Amino acid sequence: MSLRVAGRWAGAFFLSAFVAYGVGSALAGRPAGVALVLANSVLVAAIGALAFRALRRSHPGVAWGYLVARGAEAFLLAAGLVLRDRYGDGAAELAYQLAMLSLGLGSLPFCLALARRRWLPRWFAGWGVAGYALLAAGAAAELAGVGTGVALAVPGGLFEIALGVLLLVRGFAPATAASPGPPATDSPAITAAPPATAAGTAATAAGGAGRSRAHRAALAAGVGLLLMAVLAGWANFGVVQPLLAADAADTAARLPAQRPALTLAVVALFAVACLDVLVGWALRAFLDHAQPTVALLAAWCRTGYAVVLAVAVAHLTGVAGLLRDGAGADRLRADGYPGLTGFQQVWSLGLLLFGVHLLLVGWLARRSDAVPTWVAALVAVAGAGYLADSAGPLVAAGHPVQVAGVTFVGEVVLLGWLLVHAARHRRTPARPVVPDADVRPLAAT
Repeated sequence: MSLRVAGRWAGAFFLSAFVAYGVGSALAGRPAGVALVLANSVLVAAIGALAFRALRRSHPGVAWGYLVARGAEAFLLAAGLVLRDRYGDGAAELAYQLAMLSLGLGSLPFCLALARRRWLPRWFAGWGVAGYALLAAGAAAELAGVGTGVALAVPGGLFEIALGVLLLVRGFAPATAASPGPPATDSPAITAAPPATAAGTAATAAGGAGRSRAHRAALAAGVGLLLMAVLAGWANFGVVQPLLAADAADTAARLPAQRPALTLAVVALFAVACLDVLVGWALRAFLDHAQPTVALLAAWCRTGYAVVLAVAVAHLTGVAGLLRDGAGADRLRADGYPGLTGFQQVWSLGLLLFGVHLLLVGWLARRSDAVPTWVAALVAVAGAGYLADSAGPLVAAGHPVQVAGVTFVGEVVLLGWLLVHAARHRRTPARPVVPDADVRPLAAT
């Protein structure tokens, strides 16, 4: 599929998704409305996949970010259907605002990348940046409890309609035709390099590109792990676990005062799920030289874990939705406390996949010349710790041993080592390969 055809499909999906969600929302609660909202989620995910295909070589970071943002949007809009039936309108509204926040933030670099590729005029891309920034700001305000209505969403919505029409007509193609290059000349100053020199230059370029890719992957993984440590640490240990430490009645009494903190914890943990996907594939890019198939499996294990984490956080979204609706103590005790425990149980199951991921990463790191053996060993031990803690309760009820609280040090070590490795690589430029002066090209026969 050419870029032009892929862009036209993306344009058709932009327009179809707009219609599907609009009509589906108007038919909320009916089978046709549910089907249209689910169709919208499929179309949204397809837009992300098509954009990823178009941008992954020229702007890989933007491509991955937009793909994950659109995937998160698709998941949240579909999850809103379940949350509405289980917890009420407040939970569905929170899921919708989280989806709009993901869409707005993920689309900002997407518009800038389209402008850099000259697939959009700069003024048009500027409209998109402004529209998506307002959409993200409005969603953040709604999540914080400040009502903004639909006014801030209008510029972004109109941009998506216009973008859909433009892509449907032209696809992913430059807004203006590229200017022709300079004509060829027989001047000796630009004659072709000798074969040996060309081979050395190609080897230098290939080696430099590989080192640059590894540096970017290490930096992305390290920064992502650092952000996740901060966000997950605060949300889980600062907000959720203190609520789970009490019984159902005490938790129900404490929940109303925790409404702002719980909403922020939901936002933070959904961000962690998105970062998990990005980190998993960044580690794959960094370690695939060790064993490509195992690196791919490790990335998919972490992606599966991220999906399970997102399902777990949906339980917290339901509890935050109950608080948004002003549910009473009886409802909070009947549905709020089970929602908190459901989050913990589902997340614990997901840690099985996370443990497998770390074991595979440790094995790949051991085979890699770039990673010290002691770092690889600590990462593998961390994976084994998560597996033991998650599988223990499945084997024996009331499993008392919790070892991940100690073995998690391997994750911290990996985080620090990746950042140091990326910094050192940046300070050390690649040494050019100089061909041997005695080498002569073979004479043409």
